[in-house]
Amino acid sequence: MNAPKAKAGLGVVLLAMTVAVVSCNRGPGAGEASVYYVSPAGSDSDPGTIDRPFATLAKVASVLQPGDTCYLREGVYRDVLRPARSGTADRPITISNYKDETAVLSGADPITGWQAEEGGVWSAPMSWSLDDGNQVFNADEMLFEARWPDAGPKPFYEPRRAWAWGGSSQTLVYGKFSDADDAWVGAELWCASGAAWICWTAKVTGYDAETHTLSFDRELGPWYLPRPGNRFVLRGLRRCLDAPGEWFYDSEAKRLLLIPPDGAEVNALTIQAKRRTDAVDLSGRSYITLTGLHVFAGGIRMDDESSHNTLQNLTARFVSHSWSRDIGARAGILIHGNNHLVLSCDLGYSSASVVSVEGRDHRIINCLITHGGYAGLWNGTVRLSGRRIVFSHNTVRHAGRDLINTFGLMESLVQYNDVSDAGWLTGDLGMFFGCNTDYANTEFRYNWVHDSHAAHHAVGIYFDHLSHNAIVHHNVVWNVGMDPIRVSNPSYGTLVFNNTSWRTGAVRTFDHSRRNDLFACRFDNNIVNEPFRVPDHVVQANNLIDPDPPLRDPAAGDFRLAEDAPPGVGAYEPGEPLWRAGCDLEDPPDPLPVYRPPRIAWMNTVTNACFEFGTLEGWSKTHAGSAELVKGNDWGNNWGQGPAQPTGTSKFELKLGPGRDGVSQAVSGLSPGRTYTLSAWVRVSDAAESVEVGVADYGGHEVTASTSSTEWTRLIVDFTTGADAQSATITILKASDGAGSAWGDNVTLPLAP
Repeated sequence: MNAPKAKAGLGVVLLAMTVAVVSCNRGPGAGEASVYYVSPAGSDSDPGTIDRPFATLAKVASVLQPGDTCYLREGVYRDVLRPARSGTADRPITISNYKDETAVLSGADPITGWQAEEGGVWSAPMSWSLDDGNQVFNADEMLFEARWPDAGPKPFYEPRRAWAWGGSSQTLVYGKFSDADDAWVGAELWCASGAAWICWTAKVTGYDAETHTLSFDRELGPWYLPRPGNRFVLRGLRRCLDAPGEWFYDSEAKRLLLIPPDGAEVNALTIQAKRRTDAVDLSGRSYITLTGLHVFAGGIRMDDESSHNTLQNLTARFVSHSWSRDIGARAGILIHGNNHLVLSCDLGYSSASVVSVEGRDHRIINCLITHGGYAGLWNGTVRLSGRRIVFSHNTVRHAGRDLINTFGLMESLVQYNDVSDAGWLTGDLGMFFGCNTDYANTEFRYNWVHDSHAAHHAVGIYFDHLSHNAIVHHNVVWNVGMDPIRVSNPSYGTLVFNNTSWRTGAVRTFDHSRRNDLFACRFDNNIVNEPFRVPDHVVQANNLIDPDPPLRDPAAGDFRLAEDAPPGVGAYEPGEPLWRAGCDLEDPPDPLPVYRPPRIAWMNTVTNACFEFGTLEGWSKTHAGSAELVKGNDWGNNWGQGPAQPTGTSKFELKLGPGRDGVSQAVSGLSPGRTYTLSAWVRVSDAAESVEVGVADYGGHEVTASTSSTEWTRLIVDFTTGADAQSATITILKASDGAGSAWGDNVTLPLAP
């Protein structure tokens, strides 16, 4: 586990290991920063100098002040790194390994005191339990909890699993069982049933030997009813402990039982068990730089109050674990808060997400992120949400389901990533996947997306229902069984252009309520392998449809157009630099990418167009001034709350009234003398009220459209800017004086080229 070296000369926070380091220790408020050293061979009663280092992370964390530096010497540290205070913008706290020494921050503790049991089993005392989070290792290799069938040689993504014969909402039938009644009671059933969207876990409550039927303690919905061929595993019973490398925790005796792997002598092994969820806790901390460290069997925690932290050249393994719970938003590498940088890190292995991003203004650049979602749950290997996130030049590999989940990602930049090997355990998924999100002109560009292993409904870049205002261009998608890019509907303002597909299916759309609505979406200049299957109202221009497109050498990874190919299509345009995707841990991009709002033809020019910022940011209250946000109707298609509706409104929608009440927004960056189309979805509480959508201050007379419909209705206003006009004011107004209400959502004003 050797951390990569940083590239010299980058304009980022780097550790300055100079000859003139201050090796003495000074107290708080001193003019010069202090330098401390820690070693497992040290003592906390020593002063923390290079020749008399501290012994624990807790000790050095208690004394570090803004501007100080701490070097960790070779060894394993088994306490949580939790700085007692933050650094400052001009005096960050830096914690690093010393020179090339390997400092491991571990969430696991050794297991000792082994005794021989019957049948080649050994046991040892283990006084703690993390319940569904228990995890056992031999050195740095994860061992698997006792299960049936045994995990096999590829336990993470191609484990041995049994095949169900059928079942019901609370049963599963497997005809080859030959056990007595109740033999499996208490086991954990891990199953990808029904449509196999996810792998869920339930407790077995009964087993009928005559019918070979397991009963369990959760009730499944119609999409999850066990079907013939669905795959499952049973674990968590002593009787399952029968293969080398398996373990079982006896919670009553507080003992760990183990069959040593490969016939090894147990006392010659380094058996350890996870004891702490986190190895590093930066919650509520800011301006902390961690560099060159190794993290094992624990996560790195930041929260909403964390800001301006840097993780650089870190290596992390087994950052979070639970077969039963989708813990991706609560454990692992949690980049929450604002303004964090994650640079050139090697991060891997989680049952859910390896990296979870929430908040704003984070940058995750030049990282290798692998082996997430090995429990087959919803969250991808990477979970991206928040505003102004830069996710660039990363390599993301291997997931039981999705690789990159983008639910809640807005105003962001996702570029130059090499994304591969999704869908090892489940189906009906995307390698990028998001839904019910106003992406607010997030750009997905210059990514390689390839090799989905999903048994069915394998999609490359997947925007499920109510995904609006995504800009998807210059990506290459290959070896994906179905859509290279799917935009389920309703979707408004999503642009898909200059992408290249090879060995994929058709581009299509879908909605359970058959609304068939891709208003203001466009598909231009793409190379696709099958005809588009989208509504006729969707603009399609200059696309090349060819099952074997004229590419130079796609099998060897050269997706440039052949000499005789049509011009202007695909991800590699003639005369443009030959771009590559993915990380190089030894050579990060210089300068580091930053987020800048795009300006692209046909993109939506409205800020907070779907009110999903959770505030009225971008809008001004008018008239009565009582405009507010209220809970939306989710997807609005019977799969959220209430009956199917003409449009969904996701988390939030605008509410106006009583009396005349409205909001307005000044939209800039328009071109003089161009025709634009403003649209918005609106409704009123009763037919005696009216709501209108309008445009003013564009170089012409105000134009409006109105309705008194109590059902969601799209209003459209066309206008042409004046000879000198480059802006306009758009409005949503409850135009009647009554005591009722009006609602609005999903506003679009495409930028005419």
